[in-house]
Amino acid sequence: MRDASAQELLLLSALQECRIQLTAARNDALASADLRHELEAALQREEHLKTELVQERERTEAVRLVLHALAKSIGWLGLRRRLFLSRIARLGRETPDSGPQAVRHDVLLAESRHVLGVTPPTDQAPGS
Repeated sequence: MRDASAQELLLLSALQECRIQLTAARNDALASADLRHELEAALQREEHLKTELVQERERTEAVRLVLHALAKSIGWLGLRRRLFLSRIARLGRETPDSGPQAVRHDVLLAESRHVLGVTPPTDQAPGS
């Protein structure tokens, strides 16, 4: 009888140990899944930031191009507006309409208007 009780206690102890290990394995699996989701989210954020970085570089390049056009359009009498406008128009034609360089169009327009002192048109709601 004593052997049966001791055997039963050993089996219960082994069963408890198995339950503890199973719970730990399940917790590890959940933690691993959470970590996988966090990693996927981090990779998506990294890709988004890379895209933003490329766009910011293109915007910076567009500002540089406007400044270059401005510098080349200043004569001894001041800004030669027609020359500046033709340079900006040429830059606009040479800039692709798709891809990362397409963001240059908005910057070229806004910065050239700023140089020329032209205010952009305001959108007004009907009936205002």
